[in-house]
Amino acid sequence: LIQTRGTPTPKATPQNLRKKAGAATGDQKPLLAMNRYFLLLGLLAAFALGKHAKCNMHEDYPPTANKIPSGENKTVEWFTLNLDAAPEDRWTELVKPRKDGIANLIGTVTALLKKIVGDEKFQHLMSILDLFIDKEFEAWPHDYGREVDGISKATGISKTELFILQMAYEVWGLCTSMVVQDSNGEIWHGRNLDFGLFPAFDFKNMEFKLTEALRPLVVSVDVQRGGKTLYYSTTFAGFAGVITGMRKGAFSISVDTRFDNKFDIGLIKWILGDRSKAELTFTIRSVLEDPAMTSYSKAYSYLKNVTMIGPSYIIIGGMDKGEGAIISKDQKTINVLDLNDQLKNGTFYVLETNYDNWKKAPFFDDRRNPAKACLDQMGSNGVNGFSGVFNTLNGKPNLNKLTTYTTLMSVKTGKYEAYRQYCEGICSFW
Repeated sequence: LIQTRGTPTPKATPQNLRKKAGAATGDQKPLLAMNRYFLLLGLLAAFALGKHAKCNMHEDYPPTANKIPSGENKTVEWFTLNLDAAPEDRWTELVKPRKDGIANLIGTVTALLKKIVGDEKFQHLMSILDLFIDKEFEAWPHDYGREVDGISKATGISKTELFILQMAYEVWGLCTSMVVQDSNGEIWHGRNLDFGLFPAFDFKNMEFKLTEALRPLVVSVDVQRGGKTLYYSTTFAGFAGVITGMRKGAFSISVDTRFDNKFDIGLIKWILGDRSKAELTFTIRSVLEDPAMTSYSKAYSYLKNVTMIGPSYIIIGGMDKGEGAIISKDQKTINVLDLNDQLKNGTFYVLETNYDNWKKAPFFDDRRNPAKACLDQMGSNGVNGFSGVFNTLNGKPNLNKLTTYTTLMSVKTGKYEAYRQYCEGICSFW
């Protein structure tokens, strides 16, 4: 189940399952054993940390540390992306000095894929992608493919490897996002990005390798057109899509991963040329860059109605009272949790992790209820701007071994802050 994400049909036999998911023989046996090991650790951590409705708020806003234990700056550095520049040149200044870090990140991702599908199958897949990667880039929205082509030239990393990096968040990611309205009617949007999963784990430092590789590459981007800021984003060097962003005076967006058993086929069809559905991270970026998307209502309407290639949670905030929502998608929208409706029921926030918010959180990964307990304990009177949002996201288990950064957004004021995160002491693995 951990490997395939799907559910076998009643007629399935053990032999057929092995053929479908890959026989658990040879170099896959250690992978299965490692998966069981991590599942056990996760369950133990869940019980040890009391991952059930207990608030573990850690008040540290603004953060007091200049650096995190792994050595990187706590405050995420800024980079200006000039959309008026040639697409091939836009990211060069950012990625060139970070080419070794990007190569390390991609190496970690590809090593993980090799463990999952096997080295031979992975190399076969890469050789197929090599054949049509240029056509793939040409088919991407706007000039995003040309941007990644420029990243390839600036770093010496192959376009096929960078393509895999662009798709990584579609496959891996665990997050917490919230939109909160304080007692004065002000809207505050916060998110934790948790990224990197087993089997890639550094037992020496007790860290996920993907998370370790990602933290040094996190950057806040001031995206400009005509010399003026269009929007802000938190991303990582080498990645052209957007998973966290804010357009002042209009809306803020974060995306959280949603898991189901239909995503793989949607991604494969999209890669093979079926563009009838939208890729998530490029769609979010397109919305932030679209001159017509001048308000929360316009962005909300578009994102609610667009059909994606796979499942996701899109968390959107605005600048006026009641402007906040969680749009849950299969490919089309299947549910909306609206802040206005929450306010009518006495709740001043919408909150999402990685599970359907209308269902009970799983006992092995309940980050939802501890965060809700902190917000309820705080109340709308205690939000105090970014402080209450950050302190909630800074509490375990929302802060965990996978957490790479926290971003705070205020559409009305234009304030945008991002901090690298590192969970010290006893932490849940996700």
